[in-house]
Amino acid sequence: MRRFSSILVAAFAGIAIASELNTDELKMLRDSGGWEYVTMSRNERNGFPTQHNCFDGRPHPGQCSGSLTLSGNNTFVQNLRIQGQTVRRTGTYQLNGDQLAFIDELGTQDGPYTLTLDAQAKSLVLQMPQVRMEFLLESEYRKNMQEQKKRERPR
Repeated sequence: MRRFSSILVAAFAGIAIASELNTDELKMLRDSGGWEYVTMSRNERNGFPTQHNCFDGRPHPGQCSGSLTLSGNNTFVQNLRIQGQTVRRTGTYQLNGDQLAFIDELGTQDGPYTLTLDAQAKSLVLQMPQVRMEFLLESEYRKNMQEQKKRERPR
């Protein structure tokens, strides 16, 4: 019995290690430019599928924007601008494998969210049963915006 429980502990430890971010992914997660909000939606499993009209996958500069910056000292800064109103949240975060939780300046915990980082696409997804948020690395977001403007220019 003791040997069996040791095997189980080792197996679960292997799963936790496998879900942790590697050094390059961790560096990307904590990029000093941060992450731009792309989409924000409520999960349809709750019976109320909705997508925030500002964060619908298309940029709405001037109308709304949002960023999330995670630093190496486990602090975060979140800035949301919606229809002229700016909300700034700061605090600490806890990263445990693929789980990310925020504790804001008032001590309110948000999460944990399941974190999925795609290093090639430079995208980040944070989700829990009620909500899903998709982000692009800020530098990639700006690059995409510039490419879109070039395509839209009249010739």
